[in-house]
Amino acid sequence: MKIKFLILGIFCFWGFISLSQEVKVKNDKQKFGFVTEGDTVLIKYEIKNIGDSPLMITNYEVECGCTVVENLPSVIDVGETYILKIKFDTHNKYDRQDRTVKLISNAKNSPTVLRFKGVILQPKKKK
Repeated sequence: MKIKFLILGIFCFWGFISLSQEVKVKNDKQKFGFVTEGDTVLIKYEIKNIGDSPLMITNYEVECGCTVVENLPSVIDVGETYILKIKFDTHNKYDRQDRTVKLISNAKNSPTVLRFKGVILQPKKKK
């Protein structure tokens, strides 16, 4: 019986934390313009914890292995701003690209969706 109350207490505590958090992203939609196939694009997002307790980022989801989140913080303190860096490898990618990254966290607006798009040009042929 004590274990049931402990488990219930943990879920209630976790629910309280998750409902008191919110992530604010400056420029959650970005354009990287025109790049040449084979380039690596670096996109930066400014994320801020506007909740009243630490924001815990537990995971992220991408559409393919060509997109990687660098140095994902596990915790962002109250009021703290963090610059999240995302690398997009354009090898074997052509034309218009429109990608998303979903940040999974304890925020009430999770998952937080970050979007970027641009055009990848074929390399010039050598003469």
